[in-house]
Amino acid sequence: MQHGSTPLARTLGAAALLSAVAAWGAASIRYDADAPRLDILVPLALAAVFAVSWLLASRLAPPVKPLPATAPPREGIPGKLGAVRRDWGFVAAAYLTVWAPYVAARTAYGDGGSILGSLYCLLAWLFGVVLSLYAIGLLKNQLGPAQRMLREDAAAGSVHAVRVRFGTPVREAYRYPTGNGVGQVATSSTYYVELVPEDDSGSPRTVRLQAMSGYNFRINVGDKHLAQAAARLVGHSGWLCWPTRWRDIAGTDKQRKVSAAFVSDSGHVAWGVTPEEDYAGYLRAGAAPVRETDTALAVAPLPRPSRYFPKVHASHLRVAAVGALLAVPFLLGVVPYWAALLLGVISGALGLSAGMKKNGVGVDQEPWTVRERSHPSLR
Repeated sequence: MQHGSTPLARTLGAAALLSAVAAWGAASIRYDADAPRLDILVPLALAAVFAVSWLLASRLAPPVKPLPATAPPREGIPGKLGAVRRDWGFVAAAYLTVWAPYVAARTAYGDGGSILGSLYCLLAWLFGVVLSLYAIGLLKNQLGPAQRMLREDAAAGSVHAVRVRFGTPVREAYRYPTGNGVGQVATSSTYYVELVPEDDSGSPRTVRLQAMSGYNFRINVGDKHLAQAAARLVGHSGWLCWPTRWRDIAGTDKQRKVSAAFVSDSGHVAWGVTPEEDYAGYLRAGAAPVRETDTALAVAPLPRPSRYFPKVHASHLRVAAVGALLAVPFLLGVVPYWAALLLGVISGALGLSAGMKKNGVGVDQEPWTVRERSHPSLR
């Protein structure tokens, strides 16, 4: 169940991140200071307190409820379609995560002079630099190129559009043979929302609005965005929009999917893609004509709920806590140099593991209806 984002939870989460930043900064700037490293230990302890408090505040926050579907039909199609908002908290957490091994390396190495310790610090530094460059994708537009094309077409004055109703959220489990041997079967999951035509007489089939694809650290952006819409927009009516240049997208996409956006009458937009078997009856057959957009009208994505996910963050914070506790001996200076290096490797690895996995389950399972589908050879 998704929880709402409260001012208290946001404040505690920001305080935890700022405390961790202070600890990271002290470790990187004053790496050769004498133990005990209270300048690192105190911010780390504060980060732990704030993180646990954030967890409790998030759990106690009210659950996200569907918006009332009482808005009058919107005749005009908005020309200003809001992009998915950047998650600055996740950006900060991502950079703290990729630099965790280097921070542990520098504090464990101290002013030691071993070749192994120097190599450890160098490799950890290179690792942080490479992943920091990789994480720049988090700072870019959260919409993919196909969605940006639709947004540009809407701003230019026209899109393909048809009236629909936001229907059932579905998680489809697809079983298929892996080709690696007899009896080897794998399962993949696809998230989508069924958009039902308002006019059932002679209209083409229901359209599946699937989650956007992601890249770099943004892999779950599309899943999360659609999950937020599924929790709040079921039953809402609005416009399903496709770009006027949809052929340019379908002709270059390997899966022949076309970007789409559901623009609700309540003033919100949900981004995604539609498969060819769904959009063909609308775009190729002309059931979704080109319509003018009103460039004075604007819609925005739904407000982001809490980034807390039950059964995910608690376990990952425990891993991070173990990594932080392993750093305490060498921060206090109570272990020999080689033991400090070993603990530094383990501590940094655990911090990296906890951080990289904390976003692993990006979709709340509760609002989705589970359906199963199999490859023809498995039927």
